[in-house]
Amino acid sequence: MDWYIPITIIPGIGMLILSTTNQMMALSGEIERLLLMKHNDFQHHIIWLKIGQLKRLTSSSTLFYTSAASFVLSAIFEVIFPLQQIGLWILAIGIAFTLLALALLVIYSYKAINIRKEQHQNNLKNHRKHE
Repeated sequence: MDWYIPITIIPGIGMLILSTTNQMMALSGEIERLLLMKHNDFQHHIIWLKIGQLKRLTSSSTLFYTSAASFVLSAIFEVIFPLQQIGLWILAIGIAFTLLALALLVIYSYKAINIRKEQHQNNLKNHRKHE
């Protein structure tokens, strides 16, 4: 393996980190707004679901950071120990972390849809009560 191959992956990981961080900030702001409102049991339920979502995003971001570090270390070890497989193993670890982070983002996306669906159903139920 050439040493520069893992380095070429890092800009893509950086974009994923930026995107995940933006989602974390938006979700954190949404949670903050919900916490400032008067709460009923349903709103408490939604807040807990969104905090779980924030945890998924944070875990995903952490995995992306770790994978970027793995890619850098992989390149360094490939230069220092070119005939050994250390760099390749570290690269494989970085790829595994990236795939795990992407899986968490997929789960986040599907759960976000379900949370919105619950909110919409609750709004419809409350709207029908007031008619």
